[in-house]
Amino acid sequence: MKRSLKIMVVLVLFSVILMLSIGQIALAEKEEAGKKSYFFGHDSLYMGDEWMKVTDKAIHYYCEDNGWKVLTQNAHLKAEDQIKQMRYFVSQGVDGIIWSPVDAVATANVAKYCKDNGVPTITYNTDVKSDAVPITILFDSYAVAKAVANEVVNYLKETNGKVEGVVISLQGDAANDTDRDRGQGYKDVFSQYPGINFIEYYTLSKMEVAETSTFNAIQQFGKPVAIVSQNTTNSRGGMNALKRQGMLVKRGDPGHVFIASIGGAPAYLDMMKEGYCDVGYVQPNLFYGPLALHYLKVVIEQGESALPNIGDVVTEDDLKITGGTHDINPWKDQVWAPAEVAERWGHRWLKVQGMMVTPENVDDNRIWGNAARVWLK
Repeated sequence: MKRSLKIMVVLVLFSVILMLSIGQIALAEKEEAGKKSYFFGHDSLYMGDEWMKVTDKAIHYYCEDNGWKVLTQNAHLKAEDQIKQMRYFVSQGVDGIIWSPVDAVATANVAKYCKDNGVPTITYNTDVKSDAVPITILFDSYAVAKAVANEVVNYLKETNGKVEGVVISLQGDAANDTDRDRGQGYKDVFSQYPGINFIEYYTLSKMEVAETSTFNAIQQFGKPVAIVSQNTTNSRGGMNALKRQGMLVKRGDPGHVFIASIGGAPAYLDMMKEGYCDVGYVQPNLFYGPLALHYLKVVIEQGESALPNIGDVVTEDDLKITGGTHDINPWKDQVWAPAEVAERWGHRWLKVQGMMVTPENVDDNRIWGNAARVWLK
């Protein structure tokens, strides 16, 4: 009798465990079936440097982690190409598009075209003058340029005791709003100091143009005390010009020219380790695409009213980007947060944080240039 009772108890327990297991499998299958396999378009500003390639890699990894399909197109810094590509995405039946506009005005109509055809779009890195885009993801280029310029001012005060001398500013494309914001941020700081001779060039972010511009400036105005730039391609062109004239001196040695740039490309990080450049400031571009995709999904599933409101501050408690490990864990630390939601050109702007790069933290894996060493090798 006791033996039969034991057998019965075992059978009952086995049945319960089996039913629970079946239930868990069914629940998991139901949850998996409930996930929609989205098809997104990504229109890149251009793919000519490591920054854009790493940004695109992060987008594809994030889509892969979520079971989504994404197609990338390269606008080659040409508004006409981008407009054609955006229309192509619509014709291919994408669920939504994330993009970095080439020109804030020239691409405004295509943003409306996409929305009118039921395809929401979200911008990152650069923006478009249209309320057809519900939210953009980017940091404050103007404020960042001012922060970088103030690093130069502090250096000159500490080293020379006064803020004076030639400062060469190497910027990108005068037709690009982000590039102009950065140039203006530098200009607004240095214009406060009568002793600074501020020389500005727009180079289209071509290293050889930056080198030639710097070389010519030195011939005309003399050796600079600092070079500031819109990106590290420009700054490296400036350093090449200094090297040609025997003026590239290491940090801490007499005659060192302070080099400060927005960005953190691998080659620039290497030159910082070698002592030739001083400061960088990186965007959280590993998060740009994932944040844009997150909000694109919100718009598709819940509508624009579900987006954070202007005046809100989004923290990592509100939103945490997660995913798989792709040789490195690109989203371990939410360096983009906290982010104020501001208004920009009739739509929301998630004003994300950036990160100052110095010789002390140059090896930090949160700097995109260090991710590039792994992903683009």
